[in-house]
Amino acid sequence: MKLKIFCLLSNLPLALLLISCEGNTNDSTENAVLFTYTLSIEPVNENYLAPALQSFAHAAVEDDWLLFAGRTNGTDTVGGLHNLNADYSLKSFPPKSFNPFIYTFNPKTGNQSFLNYSDMLSTIRSKAAGTNGETEEIKSICGKVADILAEHGRIFMCTNPQVVQSGDYLYVVGGYGPPLNEIPTKNNYTTSDEIARINVPLLMRITNQDWNLTVAEWEDLFRFGNNSTLRATGGELKTINEQFYLAAGHNFDTAQVYLNAVYQFEFSEDSNTLALKATVTDTISDISPVELLHNPKMADSTSAFRRRDLPIVPSLYIDEDNNIAPNFALMGGVFKYGETLAAWNDAIYITPNGEDQYYIDTQHDQMNCNIYSCPDFVIFDSQSSELHTFLPGGIGDGKADNDLSGFTNTLGYAKFNLNSKASSFDTLSNVFPSNYFYGAEAEFVPNSNAKYLFINGLQTDVIDGENTFTSSESVHIGYIYGGIESYEVSPSTYGSGKSGASNKVWKVIVTRTPVQVEK
Repeated sequence: MKLKIFCLLSNLPLALLLISCEGNTNDSTENAVLFTYTLSIEPVNENYLAPALQSFAHAAVEDDWLLFAGRTNGTDTVGGLHNLNADYSLKSFPPKSFNPFIYTFNPKTGNQSFLNYSDMLSTIRSKAAGTNGETEEIKSICGKVADILAEHGRIFMCTNPQVVQSGDYLYVVGGYGPPLNEIPTKNNYTTSDEIARINVPLLMRITNQDWNLTVAEWEDLFRFGNNSTLRATGGELKTINEQFYLAAGHNFDTAQVYLNAVYQFEFSEDSNTLALKATVTDTISDISPVELLHNPKMADSTSAFRRRDLPIVPSLYIDEDNNIAPNFALMGGVFKYGETLAAWNDAIYITPNGEDQYYIDTQHDQMNCNIYSCPDFVIFDSQSSELHTFLPGGIGDGKADNDLSGFTNTLGYAKFNLNSKASSFDTLSNVFPSNYFYGAEAEFVPNSNAKYLFINGLQTDVIDGENTFTSSESVHIGYIYGGIESYEVSPSTYGSGKSGASNKVWKVIVTRTPVQVEK
């Protein structure tokens, strides 16, 4: 049996140093192995401007990103954090802050292209009309695509939807904002029950003005539908072994109600009508499904699943057959019932195929840090059976005040042992090298250097430490992009000198260095 003990060295301004002492407890003469993990976040210095987006939908194909929805900045820097002193609809989410564009962007080259949703719809309608001599088959399928796109286009114009990529497809659930084809008013903002499946490479081609899709490609481009149970914003979408999970979030309408659950569901589709259907197959919660359905406000007052706008991270667990299996964890979260500004500081590990289906980790204490949505990535160390979760930046500086806990450049670091369930959380200040604050509603986008763990031939969302860090060389494992750029700790609103949607791209670099030390 091998033992690993980690500590944080908090005096490093831009790096997290994790130390692992590894040795055989039955052999006192064996040399111990010391591992140091160093994380640095560096600004991309290339002379280009990425789109400024927060709370957006994203997918990736190799080095190219697909970006849409979310909020952005106008010429008057509207965007970023909503106005905490205003009505939480028209004034807090002004229509001009909603992003109408679909982007492709390459962080290596800075190359980007974009297409307005309305222009996409009108171009497809023109093909359906045969404006450029399209065949009858193309006209027919483009007519179907245009009709369903017009009906469900809110997917491209909302903020904070739940998204997950599986292969070439991006799945989207929910989001928040005004109706697509109505003038926004104080009372018509709602949480969406839209669901969508999008072919990422094909939408990228359209965004790059390649409209020469075959009939089969047009047919495969979009699927849309609705599901009232999955009406949510501020949660996250996950997929494990071809099952989908909507985790946490809330229905932010006139009568705000939290999901108080993780919903397991399956997608099915109809290629003739281009319709998408979601069928809920299980409900994971500390509240019964009957109570969730018939008394949701009561569930709000008692459920430990009452969480939103939190990092929901990939994870692993030991299943009933004593094998490692994929799962995910809800870490932190904001707004406990009856405590307007209080944070959830423990973690909930979801084990969908386990006997209990979830495990509340009370050892995990986020200390009011990184409790609001921030980028995340997780590394698995197979030698120690430990997960290392990194939560850089966001909202949650560990200090209670009269407003939300402030913006932070702190790195949150969580450790969890799969066998013993030993858990800890620690922080390192100033991981983003800036006087401004980053990470809230941003995304970590991996590159090909990050090698992901495979279980039973299926890729998980957990980085395989052994295969990624094969030497002491630093590994650039991906990027942090977008989110809110805050110019104050507690800006309370958006605009000049307060906050805005960020166009910053940051490199995420990790080094694992073994050092031999005599026991």
